Amino acid sequence: MVVHINLFVRGFFRGAALLSIFVLFSIWSLFIGPADSVRIFLYYGFIAFFLGCGSAIYHICRWSLIKRVFVHYIATLVTVYPLLLIITYDPVMFTTDFANSFIIFNIIQVLAPSITHSLSEILTISGSKYV
Repeated sequence: MVVHINLFVRGFFRGAALLSIFVLFSIWSLFIGPADSVRIFLYYGFIAFFLGCGSAIYHICRWSLIKRVFVHYIATLVTVYPLLLIITYDPVMFTTDFANSFIIFNIIQVLAPSITHSLSEILTISGSKYV
């Protein structure tokens, strides 16, 4: 149980660190740019927060890689995908944007874990301490 709490805390702080970077960008753009960029940076910050939290899923060693990827996919589908829809929302083209966003989301969900896992394996084989 303690391991799961540690993973949750680790993921939370990863996400919070990423969110704080985007909040700083948002505050900075508040002074130099249009208000739309402030909102976009906050949305990107929440996406980074959820991805940071979700990255802890990959540190559950008892689960198979397939299970970790599937749980991460469901977690991002519930948290990140709605934010992507909000960012790209256009009432006139919502149905086509919905389909296109879902297709792009799934392509990224296939590419990102496979690239990340490949890099992780390469670093593990080479004996890197950064894994």
